[in-house]
Amino acid sequence: MMVTWQTDVRWAECDAAGIIYHARVFDWFSEARICWLENHDLDYYKILRPRAIELLVRHAEAQFFHAIHPGDRMTVHIDLAEISPTRTKFSYHVFKDDGDARPETCRGITEHIFVKEGRAIRLDRHQPELFTRFQTAWSQSQ
Repeated sequence: MMVTWQTDVRWAECDAAGIIYHARVFDWFSEARICWLENHDLDYYKILRPRAIELLVRHAEAQFFHAIHPGDRMTVHIDLAEISPTRTKFSYHVFKDDGDARPETCRGITEHIFVKEGRAIRLDRHQPELFTRFQTAWSQSQ
C-alpha cells in the first residue's frame, strides 16, 4: 500500500542558484521510508532497531524532471516494489504541490539488504513475523 510523506523545501536544501541540491532527495526518500515502515507496523525505531534489524542501502537512484525551489511543497509517494527474504526495494515518486497540475518532479528507487548486527541475513529465518509483515504490505500494493 502506497504511503505519502510531505515536506516544504528549505533554503538550506538548495544550492547557490536556489535549486534543490540533488542529494537532498535521498534524505526525503529516507524520511518517506521511515513513514512507510511506521504505517505498515514495521516502525524503524520501535520494531526493527530494537531487534537489531537494519535496512542497509545497496543501491539508490533518482531521476529528475523539473527544478525544485525553496518554498515548494513536495509530496513523496512511496511503495514497496519488491521483497525477498534477503532484500527489499522501494519506489518513490516526488510531486510538486502546484494546484491541479501536480507535476512529477523526480522519481527514484532504493534497494536494501536486511542486516542484523552487521551481517546480511534472511529475514524469513531470523524474524519470520517481520518478513510476513513485509510480504503482506507488498501484496496489498499489487
